[in-house]
Amino acid sequence: MLARAALVSITLLIACTGPRETPEPKPEPEPIVQENVDIEFPTTTYTWDAAAGDPSVPAELGGPGFTGEGWQTRMERAGLGDPNAPQGGEMIVGMLADWPATLRVMGKDFNVAFNYFARDILYDTLLDLDPVSLEFVPRLATHWQISDDRSTYRFRINPAARWSDGEEVTAEDVVATYRLQMDPTLLDPSAIQTFGKLKEPKAISKYIVEVEVNEENWRNFLYFSSSLWILPEHEIGQLTGAEYLDQYQFRYTTTTGPYEVKPDGINKGNSITITRRSDWWGEDNPVWDGFYNIGSFKWNVVKNPDLRFEKVKKGEIDYFLVPKAQWWAEDIPALEDVKRGLLVPRKFFTDAPHGTSGMALNMRHPPLDDVRVRKALQHLYDRETMIKKLYFDEYEELQSYYQGGVYQNPNNPPLPYDEVAAVELLEAAGYTEINDEGYRVKDGKELGFSVTYRSPLTERSLTIFQEAAKRAGIRLDLQLLTPAAHWKNVREKEYEIASMAWGALTFPNPESSWSSSLASQKDNNNITAFANPRVDALCKEYDREYDLQRRIEIIQEIDGIIYAAHPYVLGWYGPSQRVLFRNKFGMPEWGSSRYAEYDNLFHIWWVDPDKEKTLAAAAKDPSITMDAGPREIRFWQQWVAHQNATAGDAAGDEASDHGVDGGEDKE
Repeated sequence: MLARAALVSITLLIACTGPRETPEPKPEPEPIVQENVDIEFPTTTYTWDAAAGDPSVPAELGGPGFTGEGWQTRMERAGLGDPNAPQGGEMIVGMLADWPATLRVMGKDFNVAFNYFARDILYDTLLDLDPVSLEFVPRLATHWQISDDRSTYRFRINPAARWSDGEEVTAEDVVATYRLQMDPTLLDPSAIQTFGKLKEPKAISKYIVEVEVNEENWRNFLYFSSSLWILPEHEIGQLTGAEYLDQYQFRYTTTTGPYEVKPDGINKGNSITITRRSDWWGEDNPVWDGFYNIGSFKWNVVKNPDLRFEKVKKGEIDYFLVPKAQWWAEDIPALEDVKRGLLVPRKFFTDAPHGTSGMALNMRHPPLDDVRVRKALQHLYDRETMIKKLYFDEYEELQSYYQGGVYQNPNNPPLPYDEVAAVELLEAAGYTEINDEGYRVKDGKELGFSVTYRSPLTERSLTIFQEAAKRAGIRLDLQLLTPAAHWKNVREKEYEIASMAWGALTFPNPESSWSSSLASQKDNNNITAFANPRVDALCKEYDREYDLQRRIEIIQEIDGIIYAAHPYVLGWYGPSQRVLFRNKFGMPEWGSSRYAEYDNLFHIWWVDPDKEKTLAAAAKDPSITMDAGPREIRFWQQWVAHQNATAGDAAGDEASDHGVDGGEDKE
């Protein structure tokens, strides 16, 4: 019998977290931050019509008269949007890389930042996650069930849900999407590994879909419900993966989300315009009041970050992720538009987890299969000096592959810049001879690697790394590639050392990046060919573990093993989302959702008509100034601190009532 089951939840704790002689950077002005912030926010409710639906479908199968009795749901969620926010206006964004290799939302080459942004507002999943608590809440589905043995899930689709062509969303759409995702000709082995833990779903009725698991995994429900973006069966149901790759390379199917891409919205190689729908099925549902307010997003391809910055200054780009610390510390405060408040620099401190950045080491290429060589490369990466001298102390050194939260291994030792230690490791690896050019040699082969990268902004730090490596006897040849070529080399594992930066998952999935089964395959996230039997065993245990604390312990152990293996030369991370935008946008006092990153900070922003009018007038009249607001928004830091303090008070009260240790950890 199907019954309610406990939801997966999580609490993220965001941690605070020979040198080249260069001039000391100018100190940054004291930040202007929020004060006396109200840390409470409202809740809102997902509404649905119990009488809606195809009258030929019985109530017990999700049709009209369905009550939800015996099913699970959670209609209330955090109401982070402003219900009075106006809709309309435009945001122009500079694409962070070249034109994407594809615009598809699944399959080969999908995994780039723009496609994630587009997918999340063009398509829907069965369930959503509350933007604060991360508990499951309705999206396409109003209700769900989990069997007592956790082997079967059911979802009841909202009969009101519609595709942009007016067709109903049905259980057959879910079945067709799963089939396509699992098609090996889609060339996405990581997805097959993830969704292969489930059997092919069944359409029990027009509105109810059921799926059984092949193997127990607490993430099965998470991924099937909130990571499978549903596509229309009436468009993709008869396609093989290869046919989908071909037919939808640079176009989209009909959509269910609040936005769409019209035929004239794609200017191949130049720009993509995503437009808000006036006929979105969720338009009148109060749960999304204040979300998705901006009328259109135009993403312009501007390959060079310096040129993107120039376009921001000229008002040709409205929203800009500031990639260079010097710009933030020196150039931006000096801009006349910033001084006048027309252009706003702002840091958003959210609870978004930090990804891995640095240089991936392809362990399939000897001698990178030797951990001593890999560790030596890490010791030659002078992160402390780079952060201080090049990056104005805007970043912090990565010391984990799960940086900044409860999953980080606290026992990972620091890996400081140390040329002496690097030389000792290289000599222990057999590189004791030096040739006439000063490079180390073993068995007649010079010690050297090709280092590929995709952004000119990386060159300063890579040059310092190159010089330190040369002093230790390693030749590094730096090679700038287009983003598309760089990504192709990485996915095909046809590289030696590659500059990389990954996003992070709120719920870790270690096997997708570290499973030995992916080490010899192409087109997956285990780009370093890492393989470790203990990590494989821990991944399996992690998948079957429903206790949060034990899962944390497992990931911490995995983190320690990976950290000791040095598959990356680890770099640094930014503790905030650092953006620059035209002063025409309004936003709630919290600025963004709790776990937002730069490409979805603005899901609860709006174009303010009054600000837009003033901004236009100020472009003609240099005497006009505008209020830029706070330089930093730390609402979520304050909110987390408040929650922790409240939890501590409650634990103390409970301890005194029951006569137990008040320091006991309570979930």
